[in-house]
Amino acid sequence: MSIKLNENQLIAIHLIASGVKASVISKQLGIREETLSRWRRDNKFIDAVNDATERVLTEIVDTHKNLLITSQNIIADALKKEDLDLLKKANLALRFLSLMKGKEGIEKKSTDSLIEYVHSRDFGIRI
Repeated sequence: MSIKLNENQLIAIHLIASGVKASVISKQLGIREETLSRWRRDNKFIDAVNDATERVLTEIVDTHKNLLITSQNIIADALKKEDLDLLKKANLALRFLSLMKGKEGIEKKSTDSLIEYVHSRDFGIRI
């Protein structure tokens, strides 16, 4: 294998990091699954997959955090509205609290779930 990764390898790295199955990657790139399997044993390829996977997981966790912050801001704004009656405010607050009750931190929960997902797939990735 050459020192640099070729275009198909770079595409495969992105697809693996995104959770695409080996059979789909092979068909999309027009390569044999054995070729992809051989790439997966190459240290440069493995390192690139690990880096790409970390970027994908970080982006997902960041997106989850941003959605949570946005949702909390919307709820806070709704609770501050003077034209919303007290019963609706109480209902909104109680529903929010019931959803958050017993929840771990969003980053830990998201990260743990995504790591479990990656381990459940046969990516050949070290995390």
